[in-house]
Amino acid sequence: MNIYFAPIQGVTIAHYRNIHAQVYGCVDAYYSPFVTTTEKRSASKILFKDIFPDVNDPAVKLLPQLLSNNGIHFREYAKWIVNMGYKEINWNIGCPFPAVTGKKRGSGILPYPDMIKKFLDEVCKDTTFELTVKMRLGFQHLEEGTKVIELLNDYPIKEVTIHGRTGKQKYEGIADLDAFEHLYNLSNHTIVYNGDLFSYNDYQKIKRRFPEINSFMLARGILRNPALAYELKNGPLTVEERLEKLISFHDALFKHFEERSDAETYLCNKLKGLWTYLSVPIDPTGMYFNQMKQCQTIVAYNDIVKNMLDAYQLNETSQQHLL
Repeated sequence: MNIYFAPIQGVTIAHYRNIHAQVYGCVDAYYSPFVTTTEKRSASKILFKDIFPDVNDPAVKLLPQLLSNNGIHFREYAKWIVNMGYKEINWNIGCPFPAVTGKKRGSGILPYPDMIKKFLDEVCKDTTFELTVKMRLGFQHLEEGTKVIELLNDYPIKEVTIHGRTGKQKYEGIADLDAFEHLYNLSNHTIVYNGDLFSYNDYQKIKRRFPEINSFMLARGILRNPALAYELKNGPLTVEERLEKLISFHDALFKHFEERSDAETYLCNKLKGLWTYLSVPIDPTGMYFNQMKQCQTIVAYNDIVKNMLDAYQLNETSQQHLL
């Protein structure tokens, strides 16, 4: 089984990926947050700072991702990426956010198969890297995704990741497995499943329905439970084991931020951002996270984290005793 960690802009950047891999492992490849292509003359090396080899652990497989609707621009950026040593690049045609889709990028390009064909005709001239694609069911309708999948069949694409929602849905509702199956059956390529994988039970549900799929992409699931990839491959951790790893993960990130600035406001803001996701399973009522959002000192922050983890451990232990 292959587990891929999908990117979240501003969160899953180099230090996060490196530390997650050190503490948890079990992710077969991390995808970088997308870089948006522009005309070569307006590009800057700073755009690639997150994928520079010197900030990424060489033991961690990283797959750069580009957001583009122009094949010529994509190839220019791909040259720079290949020169850094990367051999595989992901084309993001799945991003659902209006600032992207309104420019016919991300999932906003899915209603335009002619644009996609022109793009691929240009990009697939380059054989110096392998191309993968991340897409959605369509932008508004499954019919859009159907045309795109049939079009992709004509090109040498290594893998196609399909998220089980349309672009318009963003992350609302639930992943549509019937629609996913429709596209899966039409594709000639290796398909990666993506959408609503938050637990081992979620994984089992997908695996039972699609037993031939061996690659899965997770994002919010790992952000909420950083041990998820480990647990999918090795079985559930005990409450104590999960907390031990979580504390190690948290402390390593804390150290990273502290090395960059010991200003309390900076540290608090950076650490609060982590708990936007981590608090979902640990603090289901949001009580501690709401307290955290108000804190301005590291002493107050540490007290809230300790109280939250203590409450979580007590609750989980009590639930186990009732079983």
